[in-house]
Amino acid sequence: MFHLGIDVSKKAARYFILDESGSKLKAFTLDNDKESLESLPGRFEAFSITSENLLIGIEATGGFWENIYSFLKDKGFHIVLLNPYHTNKFREALAKKAKTDDIDALVIAQLLRTGEYVQSQVAEEDIQALRELTVLRYEFVKERKNLQRQVCSLLSIVFPEYEKTVIAKPFSQASMRILSEYPTAWHLSNSKPKHIEKIVRKIVGNNFNIDEIQSLIDAARNSIYSGRAKDARATTLRMLLKHIENLSKSIEELEAQMKAILSPSEDDDSFPGQNLLSIKGVGDKTLAALISYLGSDGSNFPDSNSVVGYVGFYPKIYESGQTRRDNRISKRGPKVLRWALYMAAVASLKHNKEMRTLYHKKLSQGKTEKQALICVGKKLLQIALSMLKSGEPYNPARVFVSR
Repeated sequence: MFHLGIDVSKKAARYFILDESGSKLKAFTLDNDKESLESLPGRFEAFSITSENLLIGIEATGGFWENIYSFLKDKGFHIVLLNPYHTNKFREALAKKAKTDDIDALVIAQLLRTGEYVQSQVAEEDIQALRELTVLRYEFVKERKNLQRQVCSLLSIVFPEYEKTVIAKPFSQASMRILSEYPTAWHLSNSKPKHIEKIVRKIVGNNFNIDEIQSLIDAARNSIYSGRAKDARATTLRMLLKHIENLSKSIEELEAQMKAILSPSEDDDSFPGQNLLSIKGVGDKTLAALISYLGSDGSNFPDSNSVVGYVGFYPKIYESGQTRRDNRISKRGPKVLRWALYMAAVASLKHNKEMRTLYHKKLSQGKTEKQALICVGKKLLQIALSMLKSGEPYNPARVFVSR
C-alpha cells in the first residue's frame, strides 16, 4: 500500500508519496488549478499506483482542501480528511522541530501509515450549504447588534429624550424612516407633523397618529441637545441606519435560503431534524445550526459526552500553586452552535417548563444566571443528538425523570 500526504495552501499543494516500505518515493508541488489536478492520475500511473493501492491524506486547512478532496474522491481514490490538531500532535511525537510544506506532507503520509488516524467527517452538500448560511447569518447578526449599539449611543447625545417618544424603539421600520430623514433633535424640531405623517403613512403596521407625531416634535424642541456637530452626527446616524437596513435585508435573505433547505419538498413531507421542532424553545434557526454541525442523523457522535466535548460545553479547570480558576467554559468548538444553543436556552425559559425547572434548579445549586443558561443549552444539545439518532418527537418523560 502506498501512502500520499498532501499539505495544501491557497495557491499550491505539496504531495509526498511513501512506498510500501515507508520510504520516500516521490515528492512534488502542484498549483491548485484544473490542469495540475488532472495530471495527478498520470503521475500515479508512472509508479504503478492505482486507486486500489493508494491511501491519501489531506489536512482540513481552511477551505483549501475541499476542491482537491472532491476531485480525488470523484476519481475513485480513497482519501482521508485529517484534523490539523491531530497531525500537529503526531508531528510533535516524531520530534519534527522544523515546519515546512515538505515535512507537513511527510507527517500526513506517515500518520496514514500507522493506521492510528481519526478521519474527519465531510458534510453532505445540503449540510455544508446550511453551515455556510448559518455562519454568515451569525456574523451579520453580530455586526448588526454592534451597529445598533452605536446608534443608541449616538441617539443618547443627539436626542436624549427619544426613549419617551413614539420612536422609543429606534429600529422599527417607522422609527428608522423618521430618523433617516430627521436624525437629531435639532432636525426634528424644525420639521412639520404633516411631513412626518407622510413618511410613515405607507408603512404596514404603522399606527403613529398626528398627536403622537406632534408630541415627538415638541420633545425635540425641548431637548437638551446642544446642536454641536449636528451635521456630522446626522450623517453618521444616517449611514449607521442604512447599514442596519442592508444587514437586515441580507439576514432575511439568508433565513429564506435556510428555510428552503429545511422545508419539505412536494414529494417528501419531512426534512432532517424536523422532530427537533417539537422541543418548545427550538425554532428554525436553532435547528439549522444543530443540523449544520451535528449532521442530519447525529451519526458523527457516538454519545452525548462526545458532542458536549465537540461544542465546548464543559468547564476548564486551572490550578497552579495557590491559584485556582474553574467553571469557565472551554469554548473549543463552533461558536455559532454555542450561540444558537444559548439563545434557544433563553427562549426555553419562556416556552419550555422542563427547561425552566432545570434553570431554577441550577440557580438553587449556586450557579449564576449565565451558568444556569449554559446548563440548559447543554441539556438541549444532548436531547437534540438523541432525537436526531432516534427520529422520535420530544418526550420530556424520557429525559426528566421525577424523583
